[in-house]
Amino acid sequence: MDSTPPPACDLQVDFPFDYAAHVAGDRRVGRLPETALGTPVAVIGAGGSGLAAAYELMRAGCRPVLYEAERSEDGPGGRRLGGRMYSRRLDPADSAVVELGCMRFPDSARLLRQYADAFGMHWEPFRENYAKGTTPVTVWDVDGKRYPVEEITDLHDLDDGFRRGHTRWRQALTRIGLQQVQRDVAARDLASLRARWTRLVREYEQWTFYRFLRDPDGAGLTHDQARLLGTAGVGPAAWDSFFDLSMVEVLRLLLCTEGGTQYYPREGISALAEGFWTHRSPSPGGRPTSLEEINGGAPRPAVTVVEVEEDRDRGVVVHSADGRAERFAAAVFTPQLHLLETNVELRSTAPGRSPLGPRLWRAVRRLSYWPSSKTALVLDRPFWEGTSLDGVTLTDRLPRAAYTVDYGPPRGEGGRRAVLDLSFTWAQDAVKVSPSGPRDRVRLFVRDLARIHPDVAPELARRADTAEAVTISWESEPHFRGLCRFSRPGEAPYVRDLFAHFMKDFAGKPAVPGEPRNALFLAGDDTSWSPGWLDHALASGINAAWGVLRLLGGRHEPGNPGPGDVWDDPDYTPLAFDP
Repeated sequence: MDSTPPPACDLQVDFPFDYAAHVAGDRRVGRLPETALGTPVAVIGAGGSGLAAAYELMRAGCRPVLYEAERSEDGPGGRRLGGRMYSRRLDPADSAVVELGCMRFPDSARLLRQYADAFGMHWEPFRENYAKGTTPVTVWDVDGKRYPVEEITDLHDLDDGFRRGHTRWRQALTRIGLQQVQRDVAARDLASLRARWTRLVREYEQWTFYRFLRDPDGAGLTHDQARLLGTAGVGPAAWDSFFDLSMVEVLRLLLCTEGGTQYYPREGISALAEGFWTHRSPSPGGRPTSLEEINGGAPRPAVTVVEVEEDRDRGVVVHSADGRAERFAAAVFTPQLHLLETNVELRSTAPGRSPLGPRLWRAVRRLSYWPSSKTALVLDRPFWEGTSLDGVTLTDRLPRAAYTVDYGPPRGEGGRRAVLDLSFTWAQDAVKVSPSGPRDRVRLFVRDLARIHPDVAPELARRADTAEAVTISWESEPHFRGLCRFSRPGEAPYVRDLFAHFMKDFAGKPAVPGEPRNALFLAGDDTSWSPGWLDHALASGINAAWGVLRLLGGRHEPGNPGPGDVWDDPDYTPLAFDP
């Protein structure tokens, strides 16, 4: 067997459609009939999925009208584009950018990188934990002991309990065939991929990550070994925060990253949103246009009501916070779906009916969102160079994970170039500081980081006193319920139904039993197989764009079938689960 480590997966293994190839170059999601060109379509939410849907609908000849609830003083019309793509540059002279949402992106994310390249963005290697050659040092601090290393295997010689646990973990992943799944993807052997992945999903969807770590049929670790592994991490983030996730969710995350390299955009990830908004692309008639031009320079404000006609030929009426109501041929809804229970009223024009069927409502209501918090300092220079802080810190203390980033020479005189992420946390670790204000958070995180890094403690404290701080708790943001959702055991049927919503009944029967035939399409991170990864959120926007075009009488371009066109192919059709 080939001993060369396979590359990270560039396809969603549950539905291995090549979205990047589908929209590469001059390829479009589909063709509209002449009579449908210029049809207005509402796209609710200007995050990654909404912008991708609007951009591809524009390229196919629709007139996408964007709505966005988030505000920003320097955004178009006072609206903030990007959703979880949320970069803050505190001063135009700064090169430094604080990433409050998405901050690192695997090189397996081909769709994302394809769009970013088209918009002129630049990538730099991210200082990921244990990334030898990129990260000068990863400091693992656990139980009051400090272990500075370059690679995760360096910890084997420093802690025998970790060595045994990490070795068994790697052996378990090999035994269940994770690398072979990656090889199937790389070889585009979809039949083999389907067989292997089906077995893994059937076997482990009911298991938590923690059960896999402890169970003799998983990694077979002791509690202490699992605890150490969870603090040291087996990929991005501090993984004991995710012990109650479905093991299949963890496998999806590993498939995206194992064998790959993480990058960050020099301009900040909000530049991707700006690229979607301003980039001029030829319409089917040949005239270049942009979402900015189509929308008159600004998205419309927050949506309050989505009124869906039972007859899908009559479309959807969207009511916005400015009192306006407008009818569209179709609507794509991309925000976090719990907002349909809180911020946005979804109603049908048919008395006693709902725009979503019972199974879809069940899926929406049972989504599991994860709290996440980040606190960062913006500094004039990377004062940590040559110290133990120069890289990544992973700890069982309050900060959990800290990162250092140098964005290079400032843009202008007096500008700042360095960002110290004092803390990036998930789940209960994020909730610990939810009530605390920015200065309290800085004080607490600096206190613990100073204990871990005594060589730089005085300078860290001095810098923290004067540096500008930025913080966020995503579970407290009014238009979010956490940074993203992750699935617990038993939630696979919900994820499958949400992903399938864009298909409606275009394959001859409802892809989700009981789902009405209407012109509402769900998209966004909540409808993707592997949440939290921007590449998959973008793909969900392409799914919705395909559905809208099909609704309007469109078809795929010759030789370029879309995601819905291959739905009935057994190599693609997502697994069905008992309702």
